[in-house]
Amino acid sequence: MSEPIDLTITSAVASRNKLGITEPTALARAVADFTAFRLAELQTSPICGGFDSAHLQDIHRHLFQDIYEWAGELRGAGDLGASHLEKSLNSVFDQLARENHLKGFSAEEWALSASRYMYDLGVLQPFLAGNDIALREFTAELARKNDLSLHWDANPSIADTMHQLRQAEQETNIRRVIMLAMDTNSGSQRPGRGGVIERGMERLLSVGISHL
Repeated sequence: MSEPIDLTITSAVASRNKLGITEPTALARAVADFTAFRLAELQTSPICGGFDSAHLQDIHRHLFQDIYEWAGELRGAGDLGASHLEKSLNSVFDQLARENHLKGFSAEEWALSASRYMYDLGVLQPFLAGNDIALREFTAELARKNDLSLHWDANPSIADTMHQLRQAEQETNIRRVIMLAMDTNSGSQRPGRGGVIERGMERLLSVGISHL
């Protein structure tokens, strides 16, 4: 199965891809197919890292290596905006490190804290495109580090109301989606984990956090 089509891909982004596709919708379909394959790889071989900016960039690079020359590069690389973005990302990841990457938290505490980090990183939009998928995988790997498993499922009823919600309510809904996706038995695996289309969080983030 392929990833859902991300119609937020712009013409500017579409013009910078390895596939030579210039039409945004056609590129979105190709992105869906390629990233589904790369996501499946990460289910069995997650990317090791320090849960910092470099780790997130490595995840993005793996997911989009077939499509974008700039896969893994932060948005605006080389200009002053990138420097500000890097500082903002480092601030978020430093806080995550100070919380010992959420180790020892109860399931509810973990979901609450993880939702805040997902929101903060989503607002920053580190990459030109593909933020939603990269952030979901980053959070899934953070969960595995804490003996948890996240199995993203569709939850359109939450996504459909995100644009009407205040920041605190957005974080609350992200927490609810994480709780729904959470499996506290780290050794378990739902059938077809690698082929699951992770519609719920993609819609939640794309609608709720300004065109990830």
